[in-house]
Amino acid sequence: VTTDVSREGAQRHGLVAGAGVALSRASTAGLLLATLTKGGERVTLQIVGNGPLGQVTVDADDAGNVRAYLQRGSVLVGGGLERVSLANAIGRQGVVSVIRDLGRKERYSGQSRIVTGEIDEDVENYLRTSEQITSALGCEAVLADDSAIRVAGGVLVQCLPGFDRAEGAPARGPASPGRDASSRIENDHIVREVQHKLRTGELYQRLMHGGWGDPVGVARALLDTDDVDVLDRRPVKFRCSCSRERVVVPMPDPGATLLAAWPYREAANVLERVASKPSTEAWTRETSISRSPPTQRTSCARCSTGSA
Repeated sequence: VTTDVSREGAQRHGLVAGAGVALSRASTAGLLLATLTKGGERVTLQIVGNGPLGQVTVDADDAGNVRAYLQRGSVLVGGGLERVSLANAIGRQGVVSVIRDLGRKERYSGQSRIVTGEIDEDVENYLRTSEQITSALGCEAVLADDSAIRVAGGVLVQCLPGFDRAEGAPARGPASPGRDASSRIENDHIVREVQHKLRTGELYQRLMHGGWGDPVGVARALLDTDDVDVLDRRPVKFRCSCSRERVVVPMPDPGATLLAAWPYREAANVLERVASKPSTEAWTRETSISRSPPTQRTSCARCSTGSA
């Protein structure tokens, strides 16, 4: 359940309607990918399409922390009571990139192409093609009458190798080629059944009509079984590792070459301050990442911390 995360992300970045849905689906997908990691690992999900919203970036960890950023959140994307289609906003061409930070300077990265522009289907395709894991992924966000996020959530289903559906446990006994092949076929069938339900809108309808109050019930309905054990529950929250101090830009002595790259009003302000200080004195100037006018405070692009 990612309702609070989705609402806070949309609020921080000033997103409504379809743009808020895009950030919500991406945040939910990132959190679900992070559940596959070990302790302390992080996942960075990037979706770069040829649509007007531009790049969507998500950082998440297995502790339930996530931050997300939409490159062009000011683009108007329509919403409504039906499931919002993001294909035209994200684009049908582009790349899905996933980086798994394993710690100790060890990283794993993979890519796949965008197939529909709906984000959850594109990340599902990444899992199937790049990581070669049969997966069913659905991420939904339902809008309220004022185009804000009313409720959001997601489901990721993958079968572990050697799983015996009849016994609901890892297959027992010595492995054999025939048994392994049969197990793989059965596992693929389970996942494809869930995938069909997700693509035909069952998760969205349950979210819309209040079914997400019972996530275990949703899992039972999607898996078509009452035999569902809850192994873990984790809170999720929108959290950025930045701080106001970290996004202040330190500069020892700006020169003409550096100033040439700054907007005129920014450069004029810098020159005014340098003239009042010895050129060898280190100093700090606050400027927003988007190169906004000097009247705005410094802000982090991923979470808008410190923005006016």
